[in-house]
Amino acid sequence: MINVKNKAKIEPNKEIIKFILNLFNLKKFIEAKKEIDKQLIKYPNSSILFNIIGAVYAGQNKLDKALNSYKKAIKINPEYAQAYNNLGTALHQIGKAEESIDNYRIAIKLDNNFSEAFNNLGNAVRDLNKPEKAIDYFKKAIKINSNFAEAYNNLGCAYEELGNKKDALNNFKIATKIKPDYAEAYNNLGMVFCDLAKFNESLLSYNKAININPTYEKAYNNIGNLFNNLGKYDEATKAYNKAIKIKPDYAKAYSNLLFNLNYKNNFDPDLYLSEAKNFALNCKNNNKKISFKHEYQKNPTKLRIGLMSSDFGNHPGGYFTLSTLKELRKKNFDLISYAVADRNDDISDHFKPLFIKWNSVKKKSDEELVEQIIKDRIHILIDLQGHSAKNRLPIFIYKPAPVQISWLGQGSTGISEIDYFIGSPHITPKNEEKHYVEKVIRLPEISQCFTAPNFDVKINILPAIKNKFITFGSFNKLTKVNDEVITLWSQILLSIPNSKILLKNKDFDSKEIYGDVIKKFEKNSINKKRIILEGRSQTRKELLECYNKIDISLDPFPFQGNTTSIESAWMGVPVITLKGDRYLFHFGESINANLDMHDWIANNKKEYISKAIKFSSNLEQLSSLRMNLREIALKSAHFNASRFADHFSKMLWDVWSKFSKKV
Repeated sequence: MINVKNKAKIEPNKEIIKFILNLFNLKKFIEAKKEIDKQLIKYPNSSILFNIIGAVYAGQNKLDKALNSYKKAIKINPEYAQAYNNLGTALHQIGKAEESIDNYRIAIKLDNNFSEAFNNLGNAVRDLNKPEKAIDYFKKAIKINSNFAEAYNNLGCAYEELGNKKDALNNFKIATKIKPDYAEAYNNLGMVFCDLAKFNESLLSYNKAININPTYEKAYNNIGNLFNNLGKYDEATKAYNKAIKIKPDYAKAYSNLLFNLNYKNNFDPDLYLSEAKNFALNCKNNNKKISFKHEYQKNPTKLRIGLMSSDFGNHPGGYFTLSTLKELRKKNFDLISYAVADRNDDISDHFKPLFIKWNSVKKKSDEELVEQIIKDRIHILIDLQGHSAKNRLPIFIYKPAPVQISWLGQGSTGISEIDYFIGSPHITPKNEEKHYVEKVIRLPEISQCFTAPNFDVKINILPAIKNKFITFGSFNKLTKVNDEVITLWSQILLSIPNSKILLKNKDFDSKEIYGDVIKKFEKNSINKKRIILEGRSQTRKELLECYNKIDISLDPFPFQGNTTSIESAWMGVPVITLKGDRYLFHFGESINANLDMHDWIANNKKEYISKAIKFSSNLEQLSSLRMNLREIALKSAHFNASRFADHFSKMLWDVWSKFSKKV
């Protein structure tokens, strides 16, 4: 404890401290450090100076030096609450959340009204996936300081993580009211509005964030996501490119840009590959030199397979992996997970027992994740996402495993360090191999096997028998239903009297989107009475039950259905699909071909229409197919996990054998 009588002798006067703090607040870190160094000659035991220089180092991202300075301040004054708080912040920044919590607690014990420490403690606890507990700390910070905008913003984030959009929205609004120039809070507000399908409010919030901070790359990225969601792909591309221009190593924006390109009818495979290579070139963290040596066993009896995904749960990525992993674990593999997101749903619990080790890596830095993979002695590391949301593809650029594979992606990752891309005869034809930097491996039938729902949904009789008209339908993302798709579907409706179409998507909860889609059909001479638009279902079972309302599913293009088409078949509803010319435009063909439903694959748009007319004119045949299609699907390659796992297993051992012969 510092002797108050002698404090003036060991600390600079208030004017000097104020001068240094002004330099710090103006981000004049070099000048601030020079002044501190000068004062430390006079006051070598100044806890205040060591605390401030720690903040200066932190501002320069010299966190090791910051930690040492805060520790010196605490050693001099063990009751210095602010130094403990700052030490906690620095520890949190380097990924040591648990250690940071210990220091925040000490700061609070020393000063029970330390609102900033309560707020920081909430952030650290939230990073440990305890948003409910974090809420308590944010509320304590706000109780102490009712004008604490940052605490309101963080409280909003915690509520958002728990799925409580209403309270998230309210707290973000309070944060912006207290602090009108709070760009981050406006950005968060925009994301919640977007999730609630309030797209005008969302765009307004993002633009406010950008007006406050014109170099706010996250807001531009989110505007790109918003435009993509609305099917405005060119506007989305511009927004993503703005984000990348501001932050050239912005991996998330690159991935979103690549994902967005797949929706465009005028898709250019050369442009896509070029952008994918740019991703690989720019998104490695060049600020960190990660040096390591692989530690795998060279002649294993079991291969250690690392699987990286954010989708180990109730998600299409989970549906296409669960049954396969159940079969693979029975074979000579040790499966090790790298869960990028911590899902907590009715399917996620089925994944953990399949792995000999479960790594939750949501909060791990690139360096920590690479070290973990090396430590786990992985032979083959598989990415299960491609450029979809929450991917950790930049990790693969470091080559932390001797063999790396891309599975379940949307096309080439652009990363030359990924050795293989898993395809099939239909989705990766030989004449398209030039579109990949990876070597394409074709599994014999399909590239991904579907897991049947673990509940039953009754298939009802053909709706047309009762309705006296045909109901077409699509449950795909609205992003896939572009103007060309609507034009083609409208031509089908015009060709078949009294027919209707049912489209189901969460975005139809928005009156604006609902009205916009109706107008698009009306422009194609379709009366709104023939259009049925439904919003989100509360559960997957409720969603699947909605297939009992339609007679024939229509596949969009060029980004075709995958999960929706498989689920449609499982519900007895056949899908008319268009034969395509690139990876994601081949999925419909692959699905129907492996269901032995070649007649449901159209070679062109004219044939697409003629097949719709043909199949809707024979209700007896359509009704018979409805009653038998689930059984056909379950017997097909799409649901035969055992057979698929045999193919997958052979592929894994083959690629390892090729590698081991080289080393």
